[in-house]
Amino acid sequence: MTDDSFFAAQFPGAAKQLRALRAGDSEFDQICADYHEVYSELTLARTEAAMSQTRYLADLAESLSDLRASIEKRLSVQPATRDHE
Repeated sequence: MTDDSFFAAQFPGAAKQLRALRAGDSEFDQICADYHEVYSELTLARTEAAMSQTRYLADLAESLSDLRASIEKRLSVQPATRDHE
């Protein structure tokens, strides 16, 4: 899955806006890259989950939630360039 398709699935209708924001802001680009990495790690960890990993999974889920909130906040303060996909 490419970054564009991943973010289109995670933030429906905002892929074009995300691309523009990421291209113009390296800090925001890093937040998005971190979100993708944590999401992938959480997905993988859930498939290999054991009871001893409960705290680890909770930490990943919290990190993912914080990163998503940062992305959504940034999307909400930028003029909307919604996709028509």
